[in-house]
Amino acid sequence: MGRFKFAPYVFGAAAAFVLAVNPMDVQAAPAVTVNDDISFGDLDIQSKIIFTATEEVASPFYKKGISIADGCLMIRKEPNADSEVVGKLYGDAGFEVIEETSDWILIRSGECEGYVFSDYVVTGKDAEKLAENTDRVNSYAKIITDGTEIKAEASDEAQVIATVSANDVINVAAVIPETEWVKVDVNGAEGYVKNNAVEIGVDYTAALTIEEDAQRQAELNAQEDEEETETQEETAEETSAETVKESETTEETKETEPETKASQEDTYKEPEISIEDRWETVWAEETVNVRGKASTSGSVIGTLTQGSSVTRTGVCDNGWSRVDYNGKTGYIYSDYLTTTEPVSEKVNTESSAIGQQIVDYARKFLGNPYVYGGTSLTNGADCSGFVQSIFRDFGYSIPRTCTTQSKAGRAVSVDELQPGDIIIFAADGYEISHVAIYSGNGMTIHASNWDTGIIETTISYSGPIYCCRRIAE
Repeated sequence: MGRFKFAPYVFGAAAAFVLAVNPMDVQAAPAVTVNDDISFGDLDIQSKIIFTATEEVASPFYKKGISIADGCLMIRKEPNADSEVVGKLYGDAGFEVIEETSDWILIRSGECEGYVFSDYVVTGKDAEKLAENTDRVNSYAKIITDGTEIKAEASDEAQVIATVSANDVINVAAVIPETEWVKVDVNGAEGYVKNNAVEIGVDYTAALTIEEDAQRQAELNAQEDEEETETQEETAEETSAETVKESETTEETKETEPETKASQEDTYKEPEISIEDRWETVWAEETVNVRGKASTSGSVIGTLTQGSSVTRTGVCDNGWSRVDYNGKTGYIYSDYLTTTEPVSEKVNTESSAIGQQIVDYARKFLGNPYVYGGTSLTNGADCSGFVQSIFRDFGYSIPRTCTTQSKAGRAVSVDELQPGDIIIFAADGYEISHVAIYSGNGMTIHASNWDTGIIETTISYSGPIYCCRRIAE
């Protein structure tokens, strides 16, 4: 693992792991020696809970975390959803934990400091487990003692398998709590090093401030424009070559060659677009496509359903709006958008009340793993297993698979959807492939895949809708 594997890096170095009896003047964490009443940070805690605290602090990811949100996670100035957005955490980006509460976490990542909703991140041991499945977040050990020996086993008498120099950086396989050893990976071979010879840290992709993200989007747009221009030039060159070849075969073509070249010079190019930067929430007045560029010729990258919101980052002079769509830059024709939040019709029925209870319950399991064939809400479930288990806990018995669940309850239209309804998706519009629970405001909760686990996303995230069903009546 190279220390400079990606940029920007944040090296969140933990204190060097040393024994409490180590004479070096270094802050030790964790302490192995346990007294009846000791000072641990700013708190006095009894020895009976020292092992739990030590287990947590032993992790390189102590006071660190990773985003598990699909697309990007907004970092806000204050701990509430209406607060100003000061930055973005893209998928698997990491951060330092400054302060943690039940719902919001104050973090620092890169040049950005602010609050993120705790349901969309993991910290500590959970982050360490997640990091095993991504190459964008890694723990590392920086050697601080020259000539440090790597042992074959966690013992002073064990065979030396390698010797490393000061400032070398190697992979951390595991920090072993209640011992003086760290398990490391040196050139593919596992070994053990004394924790007083290394500094343990975590490197990760950092968050972007709003200014940095705007610059990033501008660079991506410029790159897309450059690639599109290159494609147009290549096409024009190929057309020119074919024209010249044909002109060599007939006198008639030679006579019309100047006209042909003139028509090539007049090849249509889309006019440049001026964009006024904005940062505001807008809502779709009806279901509308999100395109890759500010034109109906742009490829469709998603769909915004009626009443769903999105962040508008700019207004184009050709009648389109630039938006942040699941972490990507997209464009929607402005006539379909409004800055006035739609007034939701309040349906005071027993079914809607139960449906909201189902959604609130399902949200408790966000971030839990996806397991193919699984039905456990805590240890892992697939999409239909997740839906079946949620409804089972409310006393509803529904079939096990997506296909059979598409016939459960009664059919409702997309416009009739209420929280707690289920949505069946089909990859090609016909073959059923996925199921999710509608959570309101154009969002769904579902067990998506191995990489994301159980997440909450827009309806369009899962593809074309096959049908919608209401189970809770």
